[in-house]
Amino acid sequence: MHSVDGRVSKFLCDSMGFVNGSVLDRGQEVRFWASHANVGAVTEILTIGSRVEVRGDVRSAAGEEDYLQAALITNLDSKRTASLPAPVCLGKPGMLSDGAPNTMASLAHLRIVDAERQSRTVSHTDENAEIVDLYIRQMNSDPPRSAFSSDERPSGHHLMLPPATDNDAAAGMECAYDGLHRIQAILAYLNIVKRQVPGISQFLDEAKHTYEQGLVKYRAQDFEGAREFAAACLCLSRVVEIVIARTLRSDTSYPSLVPPPPEHLTAGTESSRVQDSLDEVQSVLSRLHWLMENGTLPLEDRTQVRKIASWGDTLYQQTKRMYRSGSMEDASELVQAANSAAQCAEHICRNWYIAHTQERRMNAPQQSS
Repeated sequence: MHSVDGRVSKFLCDSMGFVNGSVLDRGQEVRFWASHANVGAVTEILTIGSRVEVRGDVRSAAGEEDYLQAALITNLDSKRTASLPAPVCLGKPGMLSDGAPNTMASLAHLRIVDAERQSRTVSHTDENAEIVDLYIRQMNSDPPRSAFSSDERPSGHHLMLPPATDNDAAAGMECAYDGLHRIQAILAYLNIVKRQVPGISQFLDEAKHTYEQGLVKYRAQDFEGAREFAAACLCLSRVVEIVIARTLRSDTSYPSLVPPPPEHLTAGTESSRVQDSLDEVQSVLSRLHWLMENGTLPLEDRTQVRKIASWGDTLYQQTKRMYRSGSMEDASELVQAANSAAQCAEHICRNWYIAHTQERRMNAPQQSS
């Protein structure tokens, strides 16, 4: 058994958004089987920057650097440890999973977890609590990686925001209102110059819908929900703006108001920015798909999230094609639309799990008495 130590520089996730490893500051990659128990054990004792010692077996995969399959992780600061069970057997007898990200393995694991849930005698509230806790751990263990500046990032991106006040919710709704009317002005201009952008209406209709959902939450004094739906509306407004701007810019027959700006990034730097942003979008979409697979969202919310997430996935796939073809300018622009669509869907999920977290806190004294 081998041992390495260092500081955690980032966490790794599989294709379904489960944490399944980390990278240490010296470049050593550590992996483990992404089960509920392992994810919980690791995220409870480690954060980015933690000093760790990892014991396990060195493994290799085709076309990849060697990595350490972790069996025991120790936080050298807190002295807390996490024992991680060996990977489950797959395929032929004696064959072990290499711990690499694998969609089918993750889906199989989810089905096993669902079967375990059904075999246990637990209430619907307890089941939702389990999903909420794991989802929050996933977000906490996956900090933003894109190169967007903070003022470009949609409002409310980070998980642990202070509780929303009346003023917070009202300010969010005002920003969403302004975003919708900014789109209205752009569309009026497009009508004047006799230009059309296919597919925009579905984004705009959903943006208006999320704004109306925010108003309903605000009137019910659910300020947390109002803030999330306002942020979702703002994200979709951003998608509309980006898609329209990109369409007009790519239309050679459309006259530009001013000459294009000077180049200020090297190709390598821009490529790195796009790749980081693609990684972030993929991570958010993976979490969303995982949550929908578990089926704990109400049907109406799940339908809405699935629709918006599908737009994010489409924009993500288009960005990847542009990135591979070397069209960095187009990829850089479109990945922002993909990111905004994915964040919109996540804000709607946040509304759900924030409500469940608050409900659990309210019921906690009653359960302990």
